Parts: sequence; C-alpha cells; structure tokens
Amino acid sequence: MKKTVMVILAVMMLLPVMVFAGGQQEVAEGVMRIAVSFPPANNAWQAKMLDSALDEAAKDVDEFHFVIKNAVDDADQLNILTTFKEDAYDMIICLPGNGTLMTPICEDIYDAGIKLIIVDRPIDSDKYTALLGGDNYLCGSNAAKYMGDRLGGKGDIAILRSYVGIPIDLDRYNGFADVIKKDYPGINIVVEADGQFNQDAGLNAMSNILPAYDKIDAVYCQDDEAAVGAITAIENAGRTDVQFVTGFGGSKAAYKLLSEGNPIFGASMSYWPTMGGRALALGKSIFRGESFEKINHDPTFVVTKENVGEFHQHSY
Repeated sequence: MKKTVMVILAVMMLLPVMVFAGGQQEVAEGVMRIAVSFPPANNAWQAKMLDSALDEAAKDVDEFHFVIKNAVDDADQLNILTTFKEDAYDMIICLPGNGTLMTPICEDIYDAGIKLIIVDRPIDSDKYTALLGGDNYLCGSNAAKYMGDRLGGKGDIAILRSYVGIPIDLDRYNGFADVIKKDYPGINIVVEADGQFNQDAGLNAMSNILPAYDKIDAVYCQDDEAAVGAITAIENAGRTDVQFVTGFGGSKAAYKLLSEGNPIFGASMSYWPTMGGRALALGKSIFRGESFEKINHDPTFVVTKENVGEFHQHSY
C-alpha cells in the first residue's frame, strides 16, 4: 500500500492496474465515511483516474475514511452502489460506467439524504449534490469546428462513438453534430460505429467501415484510444483518402502520435482524468462547509501537433 492510511480499496477490474486490499476497519467518531464507485479500470483514462483518487484519499486521514471500489461491469457497479447506500455512507462519489443505467440507484442515494458527487459521466437526472467533469458537449463542438474548418466545409466523414446512447456519448455526439448541421451543411456524416473507449474497439470499427466506403475524408472519434485504433486500421488498409482523424481525452498514445507528427492524427479534444482526485477533494470541502457549485466543468483544450508540448504532463 502506498501509505499506511485508513483507505480500504477493493479493486475488482477486468485489467488490473494497481490492487490494494483491506478489510473493514473501525472508523473514529467524527470521521466522515466516503464511498467511491468507479467503473472497470480497463483503459488508460480509468487507470489514471484511480491513481488520482488514491493520492487524494491518502490525505487528511484524521478527517475522512474512504472506500474505493472498481466494478467489473454495470451489474457489479449497481450492486456496489446499492451496498454503499445500505451501509449509509456520509457521501458517495460515483463515476458511472453507464449513466443511464445508474440513474435510478443514484436518485435513490440522493433521496436517502446521502451526499452524492457524480464524476465525468453524467446521469439522466439532476438529483446529486455536485457534478464534476469535462464539458463533453463543448469538446464535441470544438471537434466539429476543427474538422469543418480544416475540410473547408465539405466532405464525407465517419464517427466512432463511445457506447452509443449513454449520456457521455450523447453529449460528445450532439455537441459535434449540432455544429456540423448548423455551420457546415456541406459535411455529410456517412457512417457511425461504436469505438467505445479502447484501441481494439476503434481498430475493429474502422476495419469494418473502410471496405464499405471508397472515400472518407475524416473521422471524428469520441475517444483518444479509439482514435489510435482507427488510425492503425487506416494505415493497415493503406487508405490515403482519409485526411485526418480527431480524438478525445488526452491519452499518452494519442499525444505521442501528435508529437511525432503523424500525418493522420489531427487533434485531441482534451480534459484530464485527474478529476478523480479533485472529486475527492471536492467532497472534503463540502463537509468542511466551503462553498461549491453544483455543476463544475474542467477547462477543455484542442491539442494539436503545434501545442501538444504544453500538455504532455497531463496525459494519461
């Protein structure tokens, strides 16, 4: 364990990053009990998010006791959140794997009088104490402006979405599609597929798209890892019609391509997974009676080969 602290971490994940384990411990009177629920740490973003949360949980142990759990899937996260609610924690912090599926249990938690912070991926409700995340709609809009301007307002494009239909996917998609429809009517979205949040899904989705379309001018990927996979598929197919691909997030793999001047990767719409630690810090400040906003959006950046050097330290 990083430090001898009152942090219990039961990590149950598909692809382990760090595993810390501990049993139930007695909590001193006056110490606030905060439970944290994350989805599977099966990509670089979630791994960095977990590290950030662990770092913050190791602080202020005389005031706060944390339990942090990564679920193996949506059903497991639902069970974890239900258990947290039944155990009557003082606060629950949740990054929902699927915001729609987790909405009912999150509403139940809030209605039970437990403080609730939602991180990164929104739910379909305003029943929470605070939300901390990137502005996914704005990032989608930024991607549309970058793509529309670079294509000169004309072209055929593909979109690799991120678990189609969940709230974060809809924000990233609608932010992009609304700007394309309004400001770039000459750009046609000819095909969509699901790149999820990983390279394998991006590679598979793009590998299926390419044989079906003779010309694709650009690809909007709603995740950097999916974008890296899509670029691999384009390079493997020897396709020269694809002028560029955009990503989303700020991964080390994506920033490496930008730094190397990869001719296909154009830009990443970025915000950082360090919000995991900031969510825990926000929870602490709420218990200390400090003022806070209900909705808190991290700043977003369009990262290209020209400015990627400014952001390497934030990549995951």
